[in-house]
Amino acid sequence: MGIAMPPTFPEAQFGAFVRSATTFFPALMSDENLSDPQEKKRHFDWSCQAVEYRYRTCSECNDEFIRLLGNASELWRAGWEDEELTYTLERCIYLFFMSGLSVFESFAFCLYFLGNAVRPTLFPAVANPHMITRRITSEALSAAFPDAQVTKLLAGLPQDPAFNKISEIRNLLAHRISGRRSIRESSSIHHGELLTELREDTWHHPGSKGELIFDGGMLQHHLDHISRLLSALAAEALEFADGHNAGPGA
Repeated sequence: MGIAMPPTFPEAQFGAFVRSATTFFPALMSDENLSDPQEKKRHFDWSCQAVEYRYRTCSECNDEFIRLLGNASELWRAGWEDEELTYTLERCIYLFFMSGLSVFESFAFCLYFLGNAVRPTLFPAVANPHMITRRITSEALSAAFPDAQVTKLLAGLPQDPAFNKISEIRNLLAHRISGRRSIRESSSIHHGELLTELREDTWHHPGSKGELIFDGGMLQHHLDHISRLLSALAAEALEFADGHNAGPGA
């Protein structure tokens, strides 16, 4: 029995893809699988599992982020610092973006092993799985199956602005810095009264090309994009697996 997944996860499409793709691998307890030094079936199975785990982590981080903001003190809401809350929020943000990019890295990894199962000579990196990246998978799929829609979708991820933002923030958090809340206000005096004309509440990462608008929907916005992109990939990966299951000419 699998783990419970959030309702926004494309469970039907992804599950159907995994079942269809599994037919290209030897049975779990078969001699062919048990004696495979490259553990190709295990790599495929566990990278598919990673897609689910990383997505659920994103969803849980989003839920926790919303709860934390909902229970924030009045002082925090007014703009004062709360280092404990800042730490907890930043932990949610860190795990969210690390896991968000990993959803697609893990999906690419399982696609590489599926590609090897369909056309082994064009996917040689199964012998050195640490070399398999999303870029390596995209290049191998482009060489082996240039007309497949899943190939085009994977290759097109870097052109998607939402994916690029997730990747950018993940790389900043993974390699360099943490972030924190930033409030900018502009005021003017009108008839002797100080009026706030503009308040910008963001979560700032130095070096980022754009700010994250800091509110309860901040992570939800990015989770929606992860769901959109993952749903499209799962649908096209299912079509690819089903098509090649149909026969050599598919």
